[in-house]
Amino acid sequence: MKAAGIIAEFDPFHNGHRYLLQQARALGATHIAVVMSGSAVQRGMPSFCDKFIRAETAVRYGADLVIEMPAPYSSSNAEVFARTGITALSALGEGVIQTLFFGSETDDTELIIKAAKASAELKDSPRVRSLLAEGMSYPAAVCKACEAEYGSETASVYKNPNSTLALEYCKAVSELAPYIKPTAVLRKGAAHNSSEVSGQTASASMIRELVLRGEGAGSFMPRTADDFCNAKKLDSIFLYRLMTAARTELLSLPDGDEASCDRFLKAANGVYTSSEDFLSACKAKNFTAARLRRMALHLVLGITKEDMIPLPYLRVLAFNKRGTELLKAAKPKLPLNTSLAAIEKSSDAARRIIEIERNASQLRSLGTKAGCTINEYTRQIKPLDE
Repeated sequence: MKAAGIIAEFDPFHNGHRYLLQQARALGATHIAVVMSGSAVQRGMPSFCDKFIRAETAVRYGADLVIEMPAPYSSSNAEVFARTGITALSALGEGVIQTLFFGSETDDTELIIKAAKASAELKDSPRVRSLLAEGMSYPAAVCKACEAEYGSETASVYKNPNSTLALEYCKAVSELAPYIKPTAVLRKGAAHNSSEVSGQTASASMIRELVLRGEGAGSFMPRTADDFCNAKKLDSIFLYRLMTAARTELLSLPDGDEASCDRFLKAANGVYTSSEDFLSACKAKNFTAARLRRMALHLVLGITKEDMIPLPYLRVLAFNKRGTELLKAAKPKLPLNTSLAAIEKSSDAARRIIEIERNASQLRSLGTKAGCTINEYTRQIKPLDE
């Protein structure tokens, strides 16, 4: 068994994701485990596509086992997202996952590892602190500091979204699971968040836009489904929470601090037609749009700093025969199950994280065509036919 890991959102699962899985297999992986975002995603929104559909599609088209990354972690910044993904993969047992594959704008893995080391060394450096004091966002400050101290080639990794996430994977691997070998796969086709189409590939953001406009996007995805979440249906919920949040609530958010709190409270004195307008009023050089959206989602879901605890369990969303073999080979360091009811009994921490993920699922369900609540406990997860 040569087991590989992938950390992803697959929101929705498209041909670029299928290519990544194919490359992992071509490069020697006999078994592939994926840690995938649940009902909340890193862009600070409920997931566009149902997590069970995404997980099943991934298994139909190359993965063998999909493990859920719960909402507090999947809707956080790149560092938390990456560390949680590596924590989940390593929790299957030391040495079970041998390689980590990830898409990137460069396939120079050594360059990404070099940039990851630079990022770790610069994290709290005087130069970065100085740039932050000048009003730069943290990612921009680290990029500029890296260019000054390590050169433009190393700093170039910070300028591409997938490569930036890749270096966080490498940092997490180095610290948490050094027996896992990071391996970059060159991203093909349309760039991240691009509005362009390249052959049969398009970015996830472009596919979401096409679907919401009612235009054909099936050629970019191996499998289509109609259970999509239209975030506009949820906007009044977001705007209400943003307009009525108290200082104590804002400060308790994982990314909450005095500066962001002041901007949110000041913005609440305005008049808005959407949460996007509200967040635009909060923007500044040192607050990225993604950070603001994540704060809004955390506010709606009630996620606080106290909830950012170490991952307490592993929930299986989908698997096939090879996934069963992988589970049999695992020596799990965390409770591992398909059943929420069983996992809930494992610890108070597990119960709290499950509660947040369930809340995220309920929020997402209200934005779908059906617009009704769901019951995660009744979901039957059985091996998928190959």
